[in-house]
Amino acid sequence: MAGACVPAAWDAQDYVAMDDLFIPLWPPAWVEDHTLSDEQLVAAGEDVKLMSALRSDERVLLSVSWPGGRRYLMIDPNGDGPPEAFRAGATSTDTDLARSIDAMWSQALRLAKQILDGELPALDEEQPDKRRRWRRRN
Repeated sequence: MAGACVPAAWDAQDYVAMDDLFIPLWPPAWVEDHTLSDEQLVAAGEDVKLMSALRSDERVLLSVSWPGGRRYLMIDPNGDGPPEAFRAGATSTDTDLARSIDAMWSQALRLAKQILDGELPALDEEQPDKRRRWRRRN
């Protein structure tokens, strides 16, 4: 009977005022007719996390999630298609959480740029602190 309550063609933009349990990890329109591989947690804070996945057509999916919402980004490392992005769910009214979301989204955008520039980062390894390089003493 639950199926009768769910519209036949949901897309992520329909999930505006729903609990985050009902917001999909990946937008249905982005994953139908494709398989996903290499799903991984890239970064996580207290209430915000960044996930990545590789779609069967080699597009990279990124998802920043927080209680009650998500932001999505899909890029094509081969440059055949334009990037796509949108938000599902509610924005946070808590300023600290909103800052954490913005910081994680910035990290997702940096990661996307690295991938588009052909600089595939090793997501499993800790990135070196670039600031250490400049602390040279004579």
